[in-house]
Amino acid sequence: MTQLEIQQAVESIWSLFRETDRRLDQRIKETDQRLDQRMEETRQEITALSAQMRATDQRLDQRIKETDQRLDQRMEETRQEIAVLSTQMRATDQRLDQRFKETDQRFRETDQRLDRHFEETRREIAALSAQTRAAQELFTGQWGRLLEALVRPGVVELFQARGIAVNRSLERPRMRQGGAEMEIDLLLVNGDALVVVEVKSTLRVDDVRTLLKDLERFPNLFPEYRDYRRFGAVAALAINESADRYAYRQGLFVLTLGREGLVTLRNDDAFRPKDFTADDGVERITP
Repeated sequence: MTQLEIQQAVESIWSLFRETDRRLDQRIKETDQRLDQRMEETRQEITALSAQMRATDQRLDQRIKETDQRLDQRMEETRQEIAVLSTQMRATDQRLDQRFKETDQRFRETDQRLDRHFEETRREIAALSAQTRAAQELFTGQWGRLLEALVRPGVVELFQARGIAVNRSLERPRMRQGGAEMEIDLLLVNGDALVVVEVKSTLRVDDVRTLLKDLERFPNLFPEYRDYRRFGAVAALAINESADRYAYRQGLFVLTLGREGLVTLRNDDAFRPKDFTADDGVERITP
């Protein structure tokens, strides 16, 4: 490349640089103009927004002021209502206190009347109970003696027919030993055997159990009969709870009164009476 060509090339390059600078300056100038315009628009928008915010603040202040005034007015009205209500409540409390006092007085008077009435009723019941017990004891005693009187005449022959040759009857023998006591409705005796008879208007299972216990205690309370063969029997007009079958299974005689007032034995021919001396553990002396 010649010197001229080099010079022309350098000149061309500088021309390009100058054109580029010019264009950059133009672009920068246009950009600055657009920025200035945008800044001005933004300033105006901010100014308008500030004006709107000031207007909004004024409206809020007005609304808050009005709200405070309404709250103050409502609080005053509420205070007045509370004062009126408090006055009414005090008056109501006074009336209630008076009513409670009057009610308490009436309750005390009623309690006193009830106490007097209950005491009178208790005395009447106690007197009536005493009369009832006395009448019941009289009726029971008389009724029991009547049954025993009906049983006693024919019972000896019934036991003699069953091989127990009793020939003597004792009515209501009683014995007391060491704080224990026993009374027997009817005791049938001969030389070596006896029958303890319990007489009831209505026979129950508990009556049979009581007789069984009495038969166990008998030798201790009637020691003079310790060596006798000891049998048991129950006699009754009526029978409940299958007490007759229970007595039968325990080895007891069961006696009832027939329509003609005659004593009958309900045990069949297969029945074998129990000799309760076998439970004593004492050797029986046979005469």
